[in-house]
Parts: sequence; structure tokens; C-alpha cells
Amino acid sequence: MQEMGAGRSDRTPVRLFIPCYVDQLAPEVGQAVIDLLARLDIGWQYPAAQTCCGQFAYNAGDWTGARRLMRHFMQVFCGEGQILCPGPSCLRTVRRAYPYLAESAGEAAGVSRLSCQLVDLSEYIYSIFPFPLSLRWPGRVFLHQSCGARELELLPTLKGLLAKVSGLELCTLPAAFACCGFGGLFALKQPELSLAIGWRYLQAVLATGAQVLISPDVGCLLHLRSIAAAHALPLPMLHLAPFLLQAARQAG
Repeated sequence: MQEMGAGRSDRTPVRLFIPCYVDQLAPEVGQAVIDLLARLDIGWQYPAAQTCCGQFAYNAGDWTGARRLMRHFMQVFCGEGQILCPGPSCLRTVRRAYPYLAESAGEAAGVSRLSCQLVDLSEYIYSIFPFPLSLRWPGRVFLHQSCGARELELLPTLKGLLAKVSGLELCTLPAAFACCGFGGLFALKQPELSLAIGWRYLQAVLATGAQVLISPDVGCLLHLRSIAAAHALPLPMLHLAPFLLQAARQAG
């Protein structure tokens, strides 16, 4: 079974890959993606059988479990058409980890096809020509340059997309602040160090004068939100999808 949303007949629907932790911990991000696609008049399909891509098992060294999840993912998303994902870390798992997990030439070929079909939300929207959205957000916006986005070379796309937002003043941090301290399993194995890195990171973000923090990755966002809440920091934080949706609504 799958959920579906209609769009223009001349635009190919996309299949939605919503990471499991987004589905469970930040469902508003998935809803924002659907609302953005509706605004773009693009149809979508959500394969209900999708589960975890295997990122956590892979990072924990459980390659048997990761392969099982990889094969299920490949079965769910077999077929033609683009696969849209609002999470670079899971996208990175498919593009970077799956080739190591494939155990046959056939699996390797399937992984290669799948990798070409997968696209990050920022890549997908930025690639539409002419650009389909009017966006407005007056103020200083901090872009969290997540490790997954950097590894997949998404930063130029993210910055290019935000450059299309009227009134937005973009700010970032230098390379010395490369990580927010989350790192998935790292936050579980080294919680004190993870929190210390995150607190130092947020202090640097506040020093930029940013009025809101935008992240392409929900995992980093949840980590930073928890630290901000513990220190009562007045810094709103949004995933890219809800931010773009709000910016489109502000533009009218």
C-alpha cells in the first residue's frame, strides 16, 4: 500500500523516502514536504512499507542487520522515478554505505541505480527551472552545514536555494565549527563530549546575530534543540522544509 498526492499531469510524481526518525520524532517535516510539493503542483507517492535505511546498524558495525534493511529498502523503492528524501544523512547511507554492503554484482548494480534516483529536497527544488517559488524571510538566517550535507556536496545547492529568499541575510560558521556534536551513535557513546561540542557550537551561532537556525538534517536539529532548551536559548530552529514553506507563505 502507499499514500498518494495528485499533481500536474505533465510532471512526474516523486516517491517519498521519509527517514524513520523523521517519521517518529519530527513528523511535521514530512508534512511540510508534502505541502511544498502541493504548492509546486507535483504529485507524490509514499510507499508505506518503508522502514529504516540501515544507517544506525551500519554505523554500529552490524553489517548483517544493515544488509537486511538495505535489501528491504531496495525492494520497496524498486522501479522508475525519482526518490525524494529530506535527510542528507540517510541519503548518504544509500549513496556511500550501500556499495560496501552489496554482496553480488546484481546487488551492486541495483544500488547504483537507486543512488542515481535518490535526491535531497534541496537538490530537487533547486533543480526546477524556472524556479517555481516566491520566497520571503526578512532577517538573519544561520545555515547549519551538517556533516551529511557536506559529504554529499550539497552546501552550494543549499546556499543557492536560500539566496533566492527575498530579505534573507545568510550567515554560517568557519570550518573550525564543522560538527554540532550529534554524529548519531557518537551522541550515545560520548554524551558529555557531544553536549559540550553542541553547546560551544550554539554559542558561536548566537554570536552571529542569527534570528533562526536552519538545518537540512533532522538529527542535528533535535540535538541542538535539546541543548538550547536546557540552556533556555531564545533561538528558533527549523528544518529546511518547514522553513521554505513558511517563506513561501510570507511571500504570498
